[in-house]
Amino acid sequence: MRVKKRCDIQIWRASPSHMDHARWRQLTSLLDLAERSEAFKFRQEVDRKAYVLVHGLRRLVLSDMLGVAPTALVFRYDKKGKPQLVEPPHQPIHFSHSHTRNGALFVASTDVVVGIDAESIGTEPLDFELLRPYVVCSESSEMDKKNGTEASFYRYWTALEAYSKAVGTGPSTSHPRLLFVPDAQGNWNVQCDVPNSPEMATRATQAVIVRVAAPVGCEASLAILRHAASPTEISFPEPSGEKVTLVIHEKELTADFELTRRP
Repeated sequence: MRVKKRCDIQIWRASPSHMDHARWRQLTSLLDLAERSEAFKFRQEVDRKAYVLVHGLRRLVLSDMLGVAPTALVFRYDKKGKPQLVEPPHQPIHFSHSHTRNGALFVASTDVVVGIDAESIGTEPLDFELLRPYVVCSESSEMDKKNGTEASFYRYWTALEAYSKAVGTGPSTSHPRLLFVPDAQGNWNVQCDVPNSPEMATRATQAVIVRVAAPVGCEASLAILRHAASPTEISFPEPSGEKVTLVIHEKELTADFELTRRP
């Protein structure tokens, strides 16, 4: 059997500033009743728009990948809140999304499990103690703590959230703390401080965290689970010892993006 030598991941970015009133109406029309109801639970318009933007983006990208109408997609959530696509029937497709008031990110791949997180920088006071129950920071980041470096805090936080989404759990103090170990390309490999089980340790070592371009005013991280298969090209070994080149395609939803490409 022919072995695929390349792994593809799509990352889409979107910013509220790129959407005019007509585009907001179109995006809202793509959502199902449950999504619209959830959107209108937000008191602030900016939060409602962020929700509509990322869920509309999710429908646009997946519909384009699968060749169906955006409104034909049906989602459900597992017990831990991870979204799953149930209609139409398809081969496994892995996806994740994140939104803040400044923008939205969506990632999808048919080759590897993915998780993504974006956070707006400077919207909340920095508190590095929030990381302590979940992450073992490196010596260099200890210096960043003293200096109050935003980039360091948000990179750790988005890495933690992206990893949690990829493995299908939320950050929990019942889980072992994570260590993010830099590689030669500047990405982070993941380890458990004191793993609760061999399965948990193995799952952590399968992950790599990649810093990705985010909407203006945000920091973002992508988590990839390298079960067999990251910036533009990174090669990972397969169990056979062969290499698979992973290519990330970064795209942006703008005002001139055609919302009705599928019937």
